[in-house]
Amino acid sequence: MSTSTPRRAALYLRQSLDRAEGIDAQRKRCTDLASARGWPIVAVFDDNEVRASSARGEGTRWHEMLGRVGREFEVIIAVDLDRLVRSTSDLNKLIERGAQVVTVDGEIDLTSADGEFRATMIAGIARFETRRASERQRRHKAAKAERGEWHGGIPPYGYRAEAGRLVPEPVEVKRIHEVAQRLLDFREPMHAIVTDWNNQGVKTRGGNHWRQANLRSIMLNRSMLGETKAGKVGWEPIIDPETFDRVTRLLTDPSRKVVHSPGVKGGKYSMGGGLTVCAKCGKPLITATKSGGGSGKRPAIGCLARVHGPDPKNHPRVERVTTRNGEKITVMQDTGRVNIDHDLLEGYVFEQAIARLNDSEYWQKRKAERDPDAQSKIAALNAKREALFEKRARAEDLALDGLITKERLRSEIQSVEAEVEQIGKDIQALVGAPDIEQAFGPRDAILARWTEWTPGQRREFLRLLIARVVVDEWPEGMPRTRPQLRNESDEDYSNARAAILRQAVEARVTIDWA
Repeated sequence: MSTSTPRRAALYLRQSLDRAEGIDAQRKRCTDLASARGWPIVAVFDDNEVRASSARGEGTRWHEMLGRVGREFEVIIAVDLDRLVRSTSDLNKLIERGAQVVTVDGEIDLTSADGEFRATMIAGIARFETRRASERQRRHKAAKAERGEWHGGIPPYGYRAEAGRLVPEPVEVKRIHEVAQRLLDFREPMHAIVTDWNNQGVKTRGGNHWRQANLRSIMLNRSMLGETKAGKVGWEPIIDPETFDRVTRLLTDPSRKVVHSPGVKGGKYSMGGGLTVCAKCGKPLITATKSGGGSGKRPAIGCLARVHGPDPKNHPRVERVTTRNGEKITVMQDTGRVNIDHDLLEGYVFEQAIARLNDSEYWQKRKAERDPDAQSKIAALNAKREALFEKRARAEDLALDGLITKERLRSEIQSVEAEVEQIGKDIQALVGAPDIEQAFGPRDAILARWTEWTPGQRREFLRLLIARVVVDEWPEGMPRTRPQLRNESDEDYSNARAAILRQAVEARVTIDWA
């Protein structure tokens, strides 16, 4: 009398997001089946919170099970085939492994033609149901978007879902307004804002550090205007169209560099970012660092060849003798490459700017520069833009009804987009630079607090007053320093050196006022 070795079994349990049947309930039913057949359970694989239609690659228990079938067990037990496979692709992988599948509802032998046929039919039906449900969900979401309703899912930044509708989230709205002001009014780069928030411990909604890409996608999301994906207004806007247009134009400008050239730190220092230029070639001075003797490294700003490249016309190369390792050698060097201490330059420029602010006549003139009819003109342009959106929607409806061709629809959409783009440019021109008092406060507050501003704020303040700052070479014949005199105190010597640098700055720097 011979006895056969019982087949080894593995359980596969999957609970999807619909929570139709829990893991524990599936485990009991599958365990009861294995016990009735006398099969020892050698492994259990469970995928929790996983849709049947989701990819089952590395990291899933299903993928792990696939690699162990045939070696550690012969039979896979599931409550039904839908829990195990929902596509013919998954089924074919089990067939290739020679797996035997047993469900609570019946046994399917994938090694036989009959079993493979039955399993293929069941998997095909399951795939059909999955796709039909997905299409139904997409149509439902699209219909809600067309009606101006929230279509579900994770609410966009700045909102929370409440009773099926979107309502503003005050803390996030405040962050969005802060970003818009720092980008537009203070001309701070996105990198500076993200770094500032991360240093303060401000987290994303998910509790992570901020990244430029995350913040950029938030600021370009039209849901802030109250719009659904279909362009219908369905909830309360949290940003006005003019500000959104200005932010969009700034962040989508092709001239904006995602990766800066070496040494470009325009967002870190107020005199960078193109405000200060070289007197010889007119190119922006780039901020970097230089050695400052015993005081450590100090920021400098200069016309860097490694950033701007060679310029034989404005910066011709000449032979110069220098000493290296105690030996005199001849090297080729550019001429006319200016370099100046950043903090010294900033202090001088702000001193001149503040002197102009003390002129009451000049202050009133700068406050009155904005077009008094700007708001009414902007409102008219916004109304025109809304009419264009309605025109596009009508064209799309006509195309759906078959009354116009796809080519005609494409032409209409392109025409509308071109007009909308031009309206954005017209609004930008009307908005122009911010009112100096509106952006930075009363004159007395500016004079008292400008040193507390961020570099971006200081640079934007200067841009309202200054077209550019031009820096020339060190004046010929002017000493750069002098030796300390006998019996001269360190303080007097430091003041004497500062006076030399100040004299040089006055001779080298030209301010072109706006």
